[in-house]
Amino acid sequence: MTSTLDLACLGIGPDALRIYLHLLDHPRCTDLPGESGLPAGEAERALAVLAGHGLVRPGPGDSPWAVVDPAGAVERLIERRFTQLNDDLRRVAAVRTALPELCAAFRDGHRDEQPVEIERLEGVAEVRSRLDDLAFFARREVLALQPSYSPEMIAVARPLDLRCLRRGVGLRTVVTQEAAEHPVTHAYLRELAGLGARIRVSDRAVERLVAYDEEVAVVPVDPRRSARGALVIRQPGLVSSMVRLFEEIWSSAYDLEGPTAAGALSAADREVLRILCAVDKDEIGARQMGVSLRTFRRYVADLMLRLNAANRFHAAMLAKEAGWI
Repeated sequence: MTSTLDLACLGIGPDALRIYLHLLDHPRCTDLPGESGLPAGEAERALAVLAGHGLVRPGPGDSPWAVVDPAGAVERLIERRFTQLNDDLRRVAAVRTALPELCAAFRDGHRDEQPVEIERLEGVAEVRSRLDDLAFFARREVLALQPSYSPEMIAVARPLDLRCLRRGVGLRTVVTQEAAEHPVTHAYLRELAGLGARIRVSDRAVERLVAYDEEVAVVPVDPRRSARGALVIRQPGLVSSMVRLFEEIWSSAYDLEGPTAAGALSAADREVLRILCAVDKDEIGARQMGVSLRTFRRYVADLMLRLNAANRFHAAMLAKEAGWI
C-alpha cells in the first residue's frame, strides 16, 4: 500500500508507518524485512514503535505480529494526543497568571532607576521590535494615525494587529483618504474591520502616531523619513495631548465604508472591476493588484455581493453599464 498519510503527530515515524501499512495490506506476512524493503534492524525498531502505540500485537501461530483494528487503535492515539495538547495548553495558559509576579519583580529590580519618559529608538529594526513588545502587552486599546501604508508596513503590522484583536484589545485607526483608496491598503483595512477593528478615514493630513492603553505613544523622529527611528513617549502630559489629538481627528473622520454605502465605488473597487474586465484568471488579477490570491478572491466576492452580481463577469458587466469603469 502506498499512501501520503502522515502519522508523525501521533508518534508514528516514516519507517513505522511503512511497516504498519504493509501489515494492513498483508496481515499474514512472515518476512517483514524482505517484503517491506527495510533492513532487519530498522524493521524491528519500527515494530517496537507500533507495539508501543498499540497498533500491533504478537500474532497467533506462524504470524509473529497481528495488526490491531485501526478503527479503535488509531482513535485511542488521537484521543491521547488531544489530551496531551490540552494539558500543554493549560500549562501554557497558567504561565500567564505568573506575569504580575514577574512584572513586580522587574519593577522592584529597577526601583532606583530614573524612569525614561522619552526614549529614542534608532533604526527600523529597533522600532519594529519595540512596537511588537508594546502591542503584546497592550490590554485595553491601541489607537493609530496612519497617513499611508506600504506593502512592507502591512506585512509587519498585520500580525501585531491580528494578535491584539484575537486577545480582545480594541483597535481604532484613522487613515487618510489617499491611503484608504489604495487597493492593497483598502483590502487590509477591510480585513481588520471584518475582525472587529474600527477604521475611519480623514480628509485632514495626519502624522503617524500609535498609542497603547493611553499610557505610551510612539511617533517617528522625522515624519518624512521613518528609517531615522522613533520616539517612545511615556510622559503623561504628552501622551494625554496625543490621545486628545487622536480623538479630535477620530470624531471628524468617517467610517471606512461610509462614502460607498450608498453605491459609489472607491478607487480600490474600481481597480478590482477594471481587472475583472481585463483578465480571466484570479491569479493574474491578484498579481496585478499586488495582493494574495485569497485576498483578491475575497475582494471579488465582496464586490459581487454589493453589486448583487451572479458571477464575476456579471459584476464587470453591471459596472460597465453603470458607467463606473
